[in-house]
Amino acid sequence: MRKCKGFYYKDGSRIPFEQGLFHQWGCTYEEFEAGPGNYSVAIVELPDGTIIMPYPTDLQFLPEQEERGNVDGML
Repeated sequence: MRKCKGFYYKDGSRIPFEQGLFHQWGCTYEEFEAGPGNYSVAIVELPDGTIIMPYPTDLQFLPEQEERGNVDGML
């Protein structure tokens, strides 16, 4: 898994995160009058174990040097 940072939305609020573990890409959807709208998301685990699904454009992978360091107990 790769370390990453970025932000996600919860209840209409933009919430930044400084460190997470990227698991994989996923797909989700929103219902509209004309039918569902599908879009890609990242599946990211935060240090407290919470899973979030930020948009790909809201995610930044950390450089490999930072990945090797033990920051906040995550490896």
